Amino acid sequence: MTAAAAAVTAASAGVTVVATSASAVAADAARASYNANAIFALCSWPFSLKLLWAPIVDSCFFKRFGRRKSWLIPIQTLAGLIMLGGSDFVERQLGLGNAGSIAEGAANSVAAMDVRGVTAFFFVLYFLMATQDIAVDGWALTMLSKKNRGRGPICNSIGQNIGYFLSFVGFLALNDVESSETLWRPLLRLPKNPDRGLVSLKGFLRFMGSFMLLTTAVVALFKREIKAPAVASTKNNDVNSNRRSSFFTPLKSSSDVVGVTSVIDEEDDDDAELDAAQIGLKETYHRLWAVSKLPAVRSLFVVLVTYRLPVALSDNVKFLKAVEYGLSKSTTALLSPTLILPLGILVPIAASKIWHAAPLRQFMRAYEWRVTLIPLLDIFMLRLLKSGQPHDTPMFWGAVMASTAGQAICNSLQFNAQMTFFASRVDPAIGGSYMTLLNTMANLGGTWPASFVMKLLGWLTPSGVDGDATAPGRDPYEIVQAIFSVLGILWVIFLGPVTRRLAALPDDAWRTHLLDGDDDDGGNKNSNDKKTKNKNKTTTKITHRKRNKNLSDISGGSLRMGAMESGVDLSSWKEAKNDGKIE
Repeated sequence: MTAAAAAVTAASAGVTVVATSASAVAADAARASYNANAIFALCSWPFSLKLLWAPIVDSCFFKRFGRRKSWLIPIQTLAGLIMLGGSDFVERQLGLGNAGSIAEGAANSVAAMDVRGVTAFFFVLYFLMATQDIAVDGWALTMLSKKNRGRGPICNSIGQNIGYFLSFVGFLALNDVESSETLWRPLLRLPKNPDRGLVSLKGFLRFMGSFMLLTTAVVALFKREIKAPAVASTKNNDVNSNRRSSFFTPLKSSSDVVGVTSVIDEEDDDDAELDAAQIGLKETYHRLWAVSKLPAVRSLFVVLVTYRLPVALSDNVKFLKAVEYGLSKSTTALLSPTLILPLGILVPIAASKIWHAAPLRQFMRAYEWRVTLIPLLDIFMLRLLKSGQPHDTPMFWGAVMASTAGQAICNSLQFNAQMTFFASRVDPAIGGSYMTLLNTMANLGGTWPASFVMKLLGWLTPSGVDGDATAPGRDPYEIVQAIFSVLGILWVIFLGPVTRRLAALPDDAWRTHLLDGDDDDGGNKNSNDKKTKNKNKTTTKITHRKRNKNLSDISGGSLRMGAMESGVDLSSWKEAKNDGKIE
């Protein structure tokens, strides 16, 4: 956008320079723009590092105020106040505060912009929102039953697309001068102002900050968290008098096993989730490290961290390059509500019907399109823009719509597939932390290629003194895109089989089994503990509807009572007793 503005400035200011001088200004501005975007991309890193403090958010809270609200309310309040108070700062750092017109604002945009200040501001906001995201993900696990958790990724995808539309496309439409003059001001009967859009960046930040404060107040006053049901006991309730408000109670020795069982909902055969608040920070980090050492998880890490590099140009540069070649913000604002938003809502719903049992097959199919078809559509669209074709021809609109819709479909398919796969494979005993771990790696896979590809294009783009950057063969975009497409095809060849093997792995390959026998807490591993562990495993087979109930050393009468309270079929209990599997 900076490059396009610099070229417009050179023409509108009536500067008597040759065309090569104007293109030199555009080339220098393009290099500055890519380098600035490479630095600005660093602000999203908190989402790739949130695993470091996720256990703190899960385990530290004020019980009376609410486990999730203890973090949501202060974080969202602080974020709203930062947006309200920092709106002037952002405009000054971007060099927009004193812009009286388009020409005046663009003339000094490169020199006046302090990208480091803007990056620091949004880094703080990203850190707060990443922390808020941890609390929201944990709250969602308690809101959705197991049978509905598969629909969680669909809700996530639809919600993010609506938010993307309101905050990005909505702002562009209201900030664009042309759209404001031809549509919004006549519609609202406002006086004309050809030098400014209807909404400034400062005004938008203030509005969203106020809106966040309002929604936070509503949540604080009217939304209450549902407490987890307390652990039930058998008739030997003197052993289990101190009840804990979680589905799973960690056991420290064989003596703690006597008389302990859990409430099981007959209609919702849900798995018990480990409570980070009960086991402590050290044990939570220990369990996450154990998850990271699983071979299946390590292979998934490789997939998540590498697959976004071959598509980094389409994800991060295509829009900037299109604006540089003359695509107006009004066109983008028109495409998004007609294409991106409907596709973002409909594609996850349709994908759940087509690939509902094979999310990684959906993931690979979308990725094959993403590294082969989408780059061709992008290059075709950019060449039309670069050639100066009229923007009212069917070919122009067809190229722009095909490139935009193709990328939107593939992005939605892959995001929905990976979220569905995560939800179906995580160990339910540590589901919240497990999901945070996988989402963190997925975010990291999209973060580091953004800075890398921006810096690469800034380095490859020739400066103004090197010649005409717009001449054929001088623009590095197509060459880099060809190299990245080859990398994408190689990724499909070598890592595609790895992805298919991950899809075929049984659920057991994603489990740490730290809770089996509960010998991961540093207890003694003598022969008596081993016998206890074996007896626990035998009892787990009897209570087949739930794992890790640890009902060993319980008398026959107590076990029968526990089985009845837990909803276990008594015929299975009697059969096991007759076979001598229990005492």
